Amino acid sequence: MIIDSLEQAYFYNFGPAWEKAFKFLSDIDLSLELGKHVIDGEDVFALVSEYETKVHAEGRFEAHRKYVDIQFLLSGREILGWAALKNLEPEVLYDQTRDVEFLKLLPEVPSLSTFKPGLFMAFFPEDGHMPGLAYANNPEPVKKVVVKITVAALCKP
Repeated sequence: MIIDSLEQAYFYNFGPAWEKAFKFLSDIDLSLELGKHVIDGEDVFALVSEYETKVHAEGRFEAHRKYVDIQFLLSGREILGWAALKNLEPEVLYDQTRDVEFLKLLPEVPSLSTFKPGLFMAFFPEDGHMPGLAYANNPEPVKKVVVKITVAALCKP
């Protein structure tokens, strides 16, 4: 898992797919339409959504095997939870079509981070993450971009 500011993204050298993702995020317009935006075919694309954050008790962990998630808020704020995949156990088995599995935490406190515009969080296949949690447990609307990069595209020349 990486959490950093958008300006620092160039410190992480994961190849051209990573660079395309951050070029997209750097040039983003706050009025970007909801839905899917293709950046480089199915190797790199963005999903833009709006939703209301949820109280922590309603959160659940997820993980992906095929794609890395780069999450970036356009407006609002939320809390994101993180835990190493080895500290989670399956709750809903992996769905290959949707590239997602849902997990529950073993007896360990997850890492919680405050997420706001200007920051990005990157989650890799070994990272369980719990997005969309309400800041101070007070739900609020957010607009978010999740850029998906296939693991196979990382570090390709």
